[in-house]
Amino acid sequence: MKTRSMKAVAGFALCLGAGALLSAQAETDQTAMDKAIAKAAATTATTADRAAEQRIALPETPTDVILGDTATKQKYLEAMQRYYEYRASGYAYRSRVFEWQLLSSRVIFLVVLALVGAGMYFAAVQFHAALVGVRASKKGAAAQTATVPALPLATQLEVSAKGVVVNSSVLGIVILALSLAFFYLYLVYVYPIVNVF
Repeated sequence: MKTRSMKAVAGFALCLGAGALLSAQAETDQTAMDKAIAKAAATTATTADRAAEQRIALPETPTDVILGDTATKQKYLEAMQRYYEYRASGYAYRSRVFEWQLLSSRVIFLVVLALVGAGMYFAAVQFHAALVGVRASKKGAAAQTATVPALPLATQLEVSAKGVVVNSSVLGIVILALSLAFFYLYLVYVYPIVNVF
């Protein structure tokens, strides 16, 4: 078993050595075509690096030829100064926009809470009014003869091009449902915070 593993290691080392020898020989025996292909591959790699740099919005670095001339170097430095001033002002603007969005989000949240609270209050008022009406009808029915039926809890829903009309003795349930539906839609579609980076 040891001899097999030693033979395998020796064979692996021999393959590595032969590969290194062939690559060294290939480097010295490159033709003009091989050199051009290698240069094109290196240029493609630097083009991909430049594309990655542009994705993060940085300008290209100048060559030594450009920086060799003092007038050109001065213009380059001025342009870079203006570029970074532009980036800084853009950052300040985006910061102000985020601050405004935070403030407006808080105001909208408070308005939504006020609307939902008002809906819940009006629902409680309607529940109370319906409860008082049922109690009054029960007292009136007990005082009258048994031939007069008690008032049922009637609900009327009318939808037309002019609007929606809801008339119900249990209007509190409708108002409560609308308030909670509004709050749910706010939580699902308006309130979620999404990372933009």
